[in-house]
Amino acid sequence: MNPVGHYETLGVAPEASMQEIRQAYLRAARNAHPDLNNGSETQRQNAEDQMRSVNAAWAVLSDVDQRSAYDRQRLRPSTSKPQTSTGTGPVNDFVPFDDGEPDEFDARHDQPLSDSSLPRWLSATPLVAVVLGLGGVVMGGVLNLSVLLTIGVLILVVSAALMFVAAPLVTLARAVRGDRGNA
Repeated sequence: MNPVGHYETLGVAPEASMQEIRQAYLRAARNAHPDLNNGSETQRQNAEDQMRSVNAAWAVLSDVDQRSAYDRQRLRPSTSKPQTSTGTGPVNDFVPFDDGEPDEFDARHDQPLSDSSLPRWLSATPLVAVVLGLGGVVMGGVLNLSVLLTIGVLILVVSAALMFVAAPLVTLARAVRGDRGNA
């Protein structure tokens, strides 16, 4: 007898969407919940076992990375003898995906989608402006010079504009230009 897989436990097809899997999990959890199946001790124990299987299936299929690994493991041709049930309890078909072989590295996954880095002058300017602005505010306050204090505050405002307005706009413009060049 083949062990029941996670998709079969929830009663969904392997191509099911996350919404379909979630709905199937909720339905299966309601049906298998031990508190709703407390007619006898055997019935409750069976419900607990079924609920464990439902929760294990949900834990794997609700996580994109775990589901992907499970699908790869499930679709890989088995090199070992198939697991059979001894009748002593539920068979857990999930084996952590590790066949000892390193994953193939695809350099495309380790690269940014587009070159959107800031020019050096724009990444350094806000920091320099903040330091100068704070220096002007502190010196203007200590020396009681309102002109120096005003200049310090203006420099801080300009540095904030550079950090929160100009830098993102330049980055976005460079990314769009890079995308157009790649198309």
